[in-house]
Amino acid sequence: MATSSILLGRRFAAATRVIVQRQAIQVAPIHAASALAASQQSYNHRNHDYATFSYSSKQFGLLAAAGATLAATAMNDRSNAKCCGIVGVVGAKDGSARDFLIEGLTILKNRGYDSAGIATMPDMNPSLVITKYASVGEQADGLNLVDERSQVSKGHNIGIAHTRWATHGGKTDENAHPHTDSSGKIALVHNGTINNCNQLRKELQDRGHVFTGQTDTEVIAKLIGENYEKNGDKNLKKAVEQALARCDGSWGLCIMCTDHPDELIVARNGSPLVIGIGSDRTFIASETSAFNRYTKNFISMNDGEIGVLRADGNTLDLTRMQEAPDQDVQLSPAPYPHWTLKECLEQPEAIARALGFGGRLTADNVQLGGLEKMKDELARVKYLTLSACGTSLNAAKYAEKLMKHLGSFDMVHSLDAAETDKNDFPRDATKSKESAFLVVSQSGETKDVANVVNAAQENNLTVMSVVNSVGSLIARTTKLGVYCNAGRENAVASTKAFTTQVTVLALIALWFRELKDKVNGVTEHSVEAQLLKESLMRLPICMGMALRNRVQCREVAMRLNGKDHCFLLGKGYGEPVAYEGSLKLKEMCYLHAEGYSGGALKHGPFALIESNENGKLGATPIIMLILDDAHAHHMRTAAEEVKARGADVIIITDKKELAEGLDANPIIIPSNGPMTALGAVMPIQLIAYELAMLRGINPDTPRNLAKSSIALLVHGCSWNLLLHIPPLAPSAWRYSLLPDRSSQHPDLGYKVWDLHVDVPGFQRQQLPRPVWLHAVVLGRVILFIADPARSSSSSSSSSDSASDQHIEVSSEVADSDNVDLDAPEAGY
Repeated sequence: MATSSILLGRRFAAATRVIVQRQAIQVAPIHAASALAASQQSYNHRNHDYATFSYSSKQFGLLAAAGATLAATAMNDRSNAKCCGIVGVVGAKDGSARDFLIEGLTILKNRGYDSAGIATMPDMNPSLVITKYASVGEQADGLNLVDERSQVSKGHNIGIAHTRWATHGGKTDENAHPHTDSSGKIALVHNGTINNCNQLRKELQDRGHVFTGQTDTEVIAKLIGENYEKNGDKNLKKAVEQALARCDGSWGLCIMCTDHPDELIVARNGSPLVIGIGSDRTFIASETSAFNRYTKNFISMNDGEIGVLRADGNTLDLTRMQEAPDQDVQLSPAPYPHWTLKECLEQPEAIARALGFGGRLTADNVQLGGLEKMKDELARVKYLTLSACGTSLNAAKYAEKLMKHLGSFDMVHSLDAAETDKNDFPRDATKSKESAFLVVSQSGETKDVANVVNAAQENNLTVMSVVNSVGSLIARTTKLGVYCNAGRENAVASTKAFTTQVTVLALIALWFRELKDKVNGVTEHSVEAQLLKESLMRLPICMGMALRNRVQCREVAMRLNGKDHCFLLGKGYGEPVAYEGSLKLKEMCYLHAEGYSGGALKHGPFALIESNENGKLGATPIIMLILDDAHAHHMRTAAEEVKARGADVIIITDKKELAEGLDANPIIIPSNGPMTALGAVMPIQLIAYELAMLRGINPDTPRNLAKSSIALLVHGCSWNLLLHIPPLAPSAWRYSLLPDRSSQHPDLGYKVWDLHVDVPGFQRQQLPRPVWLHAVVLGRVILFIADPARSSSSSSSSSDSASDQHIEVSSEVADSDNVDLDAPEAGY
């Protein structure tokens, strides 16, 4: 790499570190993006010589961590237990229970948004105060309604809350939680499913109980109330125990009673619950993120446990207390309009975290502390089964191909956790000792995956896991695995979880190959292993570059709009990416999309291809992943076959020549060895997002799926423009936003605004052609992030005028010699 590029890269690394550490908005992003762009000019993806690469892997990791995300932004603009979200608090002496409950539900909204509700009690004359609403239509507005109409709960110190994903009973106000018993004394929220609820409901109705909804949760409430009355209204915990003894299923329960205004009863069986221990109050939630801002100390409830929570925490076994890691819990995707877009664009940084900022991957070996402690036992593993669901299963399929290519195991295959049973476990005792399961789950709570873990352990099999949520059920159960470190996913449709899972699984594949070589006395790395290492080192930067195609992705989305069906074809590593891409189009856009191997189309799906002449909706769109690998010829032949039958062929490739004669404007991604195909998922995610925008769908909350400040839209320049208002002389900077009442944002309906800025010392520049921007105001700092996908066009003169304004980076930022590039390894 040229010296000038190295200096620019160092400047970039220093600037981005300031952003990461301070989490403050400075002029650094402008310099970081321009430095990266300049350094990339001398970077050759195919023929780069790592012998002359002057960065260490950790430096490269930091470079990618904040930088690739910023560069991409500057260039662009479940059958599981995680179905519902529960929060509760007791002992909020300042009367803030209601505010905490609303905040907690906002954090847990991706667990379900069919309805939301809270129940609180005043200290004087305790009585239940319940506010609950179902979301209307496909709008996830139940929580907003609760927030607006629960002011009556202000000043209360105890409460429970719930955000629901409908299982038993429709999406109605009556079925929203909390539910009460027949006396009106007891209220509860529930996550889980009661299998014998119909039988219990009939028994209760025969005894005179009246039900207002159709949920299984109301059955539990009535049953607890009945037992409480039989006990003389004296022992609520005993009543809960008696009621749950009659229930068959799973539950995470939080219960309050007017007779006990200073305590909550909690119970768990199969659905996660964690207790947060504060200095003068106690919390309960489905995950620690709900109370992480108030306390880091928590206890994970075990299956079968029933407990009493009081403000002082005296009823708890504090020897089980753990400390939750710091979590950057954000309540808004600002300055982005949606979480989906934000999380898609921050994938380069998430991947760098998955690589430990270089700490997990060195030139000599892979370091995974979560596996090292069992290295001797794992050295015996010859047969590996990967088990996961949904997006995680697609990541496992990618890893399966990597592991086979590396020869990490004698045999490896992937299974859908929902379909895994005892017949998938080895029957021979000797083979059992040489076999292991590796389960993958973003949440670490996926019920089907947890069932596989339990069954495998019962069969004395070694079980490892790859999860994202620290301290989650699966991580605690396996005690052996690697965290993804992707950060929290707020959007229901997964983006960065997939790419970080593949990254971590690739590290595991390398780790096992190195372990196998060590056992066999092999001292030199195989060519395949070395190529994968180099691909992983380049991965954050390459993924950032793959995000530069957003304008093209919007054009493809326009071709897909109005279609009912779509196919995605890939071969080799491209096959699982085709599966994942089809899943994203289904989830975010409600488009029927199917992923296939490049060789499978002729075995049936060919019959579904239509042309402009015979198709009701025109030519069938087919997205082809044609990569410059061993399958290139086969994939190009398949593309020619479907094009000959009238299909609308859309090509994603790392070599433009492979699309000649097939697609005049293919989407080009960087070539990156065995990880090239992973880069193809980035434009597919953006296509799905843009198509959702065109169809008026909120991609963060797709219908029937579970897992905020407003951005201001203005006209402005086509580069990131950052105005820092000096605190001592704000009046010297004159700026105003004037509405253009004749126009609205085509997707979101916001008014268009014109930006007028006068800055002393700078000549007022003519603003370039209108480009949509997102603006967020933080104190005296206003950040405008450009989004060319909203632009009709952008002239070169506009870019020149925008770049004339030069801002010097401070000496503090420019000093890269003091940058700490180490990052701790994170395993279990």
